[in-house]
Amino acid sequence: MTWITGAASEPAPAAGALSDVEMWRHEAGRLGWATGCTPVVAVVAVAAVAVLAAGDGAGRPQVSLVLLTGLEALLPLAVAMAATSVVATDRARELHLSLPTRYATVLGRRLALLAGATAVVAVVFTGVLWAAGLWSGPPVAASPLLWAPATAWLGALAVFVALLTRSLLLATTAASGVWLAHQLFASGFAAHAWARPLYLFPVSRLDAYPGWMTDRLLLTATIVPFAVGVVILLRRPERMLTEEDV
Repeated sequence: MTWITGAASEPAPAAGALSDVEMWRHEAGRLGWATGCTPVVAVVAVAAVAVLAAGDGAGRPQVSLVLLTGLEALLPLAVAMAATSVVATDRARELHLSLPTRYATVLGRRLALLAGATAVVAVVFTGVLWAAGLWSGPPVAASPLLWAPATAWLGALAVFVALLTRSLLLATTAASGVWLAHQLFASGFAAHAWARPLYLFPVSRLDAYPGWMTDRLLLTATIVPFAVGVVILLRRPERMLTEEDV
């Protein structure tokens, strides 16, 4: 009868519990196809602009720059907007407060799915450009430094503002406003050594000046305050409730 005793000592799975695969499928469904496809839409839009530029007589270097700018600048903005929607448009925020799984865990899974989709799309897009002879950026091995720091930085800012203000409008305005400021004042960032590490788009706008890789790592480090702020805010998930939710 030892087999009965041994079997009885093993914890039985909870009724209705989801397997890991089912859980991630569920979170992908909750993320939504529109949000999950945002990185794909961004690179397709960039490719369309490049095709139009080539058709209008732009040379190969100009087309290459358009594609590089899209990967470095447009993709991070699009993903930041998508991350904002993940936080600010959840229709079951009050329900999460009564579930055993913490809201921070649910939010982390959905943002991880978005980040994973972004990484896959960016790597594939980079490979296609390199294979087509249109890659004018850094060595391919260092290509993640082109898009990953800016994407993480804008995404962290958007999520932090969304959690802090509980407003989709304010979060998207903050992220897009910072993005626009970096586009308009590139020369100002370039003119000051202390400001260059904070610049989001050094390759397409500042011609990948010497030391830009180190500055990208420094930019990544500045994400920490946003991450800490997000963790603090998620420790009080009831703040996510608006007057309409309660």
